[in-house]
Amino acid sequence: MKKFVLAIIALSFSALEFTMAADTLDGCGLGWQVTDKKTYTATATRLTTNAFVPPTFGMTTGTMGCDKLIVGQNDREAADYVATNYEQLKVELAKGNSEYVDALAGAFGCSAMSSEVGHKLQNNYDRVVAPAHNSLELFQNIRTEIQGVCI
Repeated sequence: MKKFVLAIIALSFSALEFTMAADTLDGCGLGWQVTDKKTYTATATRLTTNAFVPPTFGMTTGTMGCDKLIVGQNDREAADYVATNYEQLKVELAKGNSEYVDALAGAFGCSAMSSEVGHKLQNNYDRVVAPAHNSLELFQNIRTEIQGVCI
C-alpha cells in the first residue's frame, strides 16, 4: 500500500511538470536563473530558491535578472559621500558653505541649489548634525532636512 501511495504522489508531481502554471512573479532573482519554465514545479523551485536567497541583492545591484532600483542608486552616492566625509561635514555644515557642502548638494542631486542646501543645513545644525552619532544618522537627517529643497 505504501508503494502505491508513493507511486501516485510521484506521478502527480511529474504530471505537474507538464501543466502550465500562471506564474505572475516578477521574473527576478536567483530562482529565475535556476529555471524560467512556467510550470508548477518550476514555480515551486523559484519560490524555494528566492526564499533562501532573496532577490533584494539583485534589485539593488541590477544582477540576477533584476532591474537596478533607481532610488537605491540615487541614495548610495549621497550616503557614500557622507560616510567618506563624515568628520569634515560636521564642521563644514556649521559654516553653511564650502566645497564639502557644494559636493554634498551635488551628491543629493541638487548642485544648482547648493547655497540653499547649505543655508538650510546651517540654520538647522542642531537638528541635523548634533543628534547624529554616525554617518548613517547624519545622512538620514540631511536627507530629511533638504527634502523640500531639492529632493
